[in-house]
Amino acid sequence: MKVLVLGAGAVGTVSALRFARRPVFRQLVIADAVPGRAQALADRINDPRVRGITLDAAREGLVVQAIRDTGTTLVLNAALPVTNLIVMRACLEAGADYIDLASGGTEADGIPKLDDQFALDAAFRDRGRLALLGMGADPGTSNIYAAHIAKHLLEAVTAFHVRDGDDSVYEGPGGMVASFSPWVFIDECLCPATVYRDGQFTFAEPLSGAERFDFPEIGKLTCFNVDHEETTTLPRFFGGVRNADFKFTLGEDAIATLRVLHQLGLSRKKPIQVDGMAIVPRNLVVALLPKPVDLAGKLHGRSCVGTLGRGYQNDELKAFYVYSIADHEEAFAELGVQATAYQTGIPPVVAAELIAEGEWRGAGVMSPEQFDPDPFLDRLPAAGMPWQVRQMPVERPAKGRLRVLAA
Repeated sequence: MKVLVLGAGAVGTVSALRFARRPVFRQLVIADAVPGRAQALADRINDPRVRGITLDAAREGLVVQAIRDTGTTLVLNAALPVTNLIVMRACLEAGADYIDLASGGTEADGIPKLDDQFALDAAFRDRGRLALLGMGADPGTSNIYAAHIAKHLLEAVTAFHVRDGDDSVYEGPGGMVASFSPWVFIDECLCPATVYRDGQFTFAEPLSGAERFDFPEIGKLTCFNVDHEETTTLPRFFGGVRNADFKFTLGEDAIATLRVLHQLGLSRKKPIQVDGMAIVPRNLVVALLPKPVDLAGKLHGRSCVGTLGRGYQNDELKAFYVYSIADHEEAFAELGVQATAYQTGIPPVVAAELIAEGEWRGAGVMSPEQFDPDPFLDRLPAAGMPWQVRQMPVERPAKGRLRVLAA
């Protein structure tokens, strides 16, 4: 397999470093819009199979040309989700499989959403090509954990709750930091959050639904509703699921900053005129925040990504939390990155390897939970992400609904 990685930021760095270790990959081309950044990463890897090029993922014709010139058979899009449809169309034209890590939000602002990507399913099927969406940590491993719960732990799943916790402390100036793309972070937190409740999709207010969740090895942290892909795809692919949501931890500084950004209009994506110049407020904010790649070595703590499934096994109400934990300092010692980038960059490499070896087969646009979770989870620990299962206590409240005791 010949791979093209678009984006040499924090996550692209992890994926490239992992790709280079796998003998199944005959060639790895790293591309980034910033001149010299991809080649610097290729020089760090120092492998004759690896090289870097300068390429803007938002320019479809250039992506098509790069795929053809390099003989690429699979493209990993580690650039911003705004480029997803552009790169998918390039893969269709040039003849390559496709993997990305996340999709857009829910606002009608011209940014491609998950449904826009699934709309290309017939085109990928016609060409016998596979597009695997959201194959990072969450979405990604969170979807696979859900598939594991449905296959091995519960006979009938009624709900999935993805919970993402991080107790990290930043060695730097106070205020908000984002361990993944700040642009995407702001988008997910300030969009109305999609929630699947009692068999119906609805929206929760941004930064709502505060919940204390007991994360294994970390402890109780407060999580909030965040707009995320799993809430849309898990009910779609698992019959019987009546409830699904996604929450992750946000500290007081982050909450306060996000609210101010929203109130002042600094989260807007449309340009405004300032002294005769067009400025996108969110781009200005992102430029002032630390880049995720620069957080490496400055975060101390752990990141936990997991999926809690609840339902029935042998007619008994049960709940299981399947999760993985990464330590920021250990990730920095091994690859020179922070834990969130580590957890996000490894899963697409494992998935690409399964596709290359024929363990995962398919054509069209697919989500991770549509595949057999076993071969992926069998390989995940050796790739650097051991995973665990914790059975959670449950009770039946007076109204008859199953409730997980998270705290």
